[in-house]
Amino acid sequence: MGKRFKIRKKKKSKLILYLLIIFICICIEPYISKIKLNNSNENLINSLLYSMTSSYNLSEKTIYKIIKNSIKSSFNSPEYILKAELQYINNDSEVKDDINLVFKENKLPLIYIYNSHQGEQYSNEYLEDYNILPSVITASYMFEEKLEALGINTLVEENDILDYMKKNNMNHSQSYIASRHFLTNILKKYDSIKLYIDLHRDSVSHDITTISIDGKKYAKVMFVIGLKYNTYENNLSVVERLNNKLNDKYPGISRGILKKGTVGANGVYNQDLDSRIILIELGGNENNIDEINNTLEILSKIIGEYINEKE
Repeated sequence: MGKRFKIRKKKKSKLILYLLIIFICICIEPYISKIKLNNSNENLINSLLYSMTSSYNLSEKTIYKIIKNSIKSSFNSPEYILKAELQYINNDSEVKDDINLVFKENKLPLIYIYNSHQGEQYSNEYLEDYNILPSVITASYMFEEKLEALGINTLVEENDILDYMKKNNMNHSQSYIASRHFLTNILKKYDSIKLYIDLHRDSVSHDITTISIDGKKYAKVMFVIGLKYNTYENNLSVVERLNNKLNDKYPGISRGILKKGTVGANGVYNQDLDSRIILIELGGNENNIDEINNTLEILSKIIGEYINEKE
């Protein structure tokens, strides 16, 4: 009985501590913009932000919002990122999320983005001081926003595939079986979708996955097509069009099309379900989120052209 009471007391103390941090942050938010950063102020803000990201189990969407705001300003501005996170705490209520979900349901999506390997992460360059590690899910939300800005209704898979795998005793090699479950549901639910994108990142060195165009660094793109199903030529045709468009406008930004049908390779990647299902490797584990963002600007426009041609 005494041990159980101590555990409850410990949990209660943690909750009070988290609430206190949020309260302090909300109280100091109006004054953050007035701070002229010097070394001591910057250390203070870094500590606050690190404490916040360490204490909360932040969702990928929250992390994306912090990073998105930092991209608009500067990755080297802890003040700006802290303000972005404070704004999220103040303004993003459960009610608002529900409204957004309802609104999204009333729009017919043209693109569906999901991540069979949700755990794949990018470099935390510029973000290491803030305890933030961007992932392919972060990139998916960035991709969605850029496509939406072009008038292309986009749906990102928000279900936790890793959690689904854990609950069903599945290992990493069964990731595509797990994502197939959610992909199949989307195929049944929407007949408006023109492209299904399984977004990944590669694990090769930075010099292989990066290109500089007009002094700006971009993460390279590579398309992956499985050959172990009868209709692969249909999927290949889609990828070839996208790959050609990319290379015509931005030579070298695509690493090409990787065809996988050898022994030991997956060779399907759920592409047997529909000819519009493609797999994109966006950059690698050494690319930072700035390079990913630059490429998504380009990729979204190329996909926009492709969608318009298909209409």
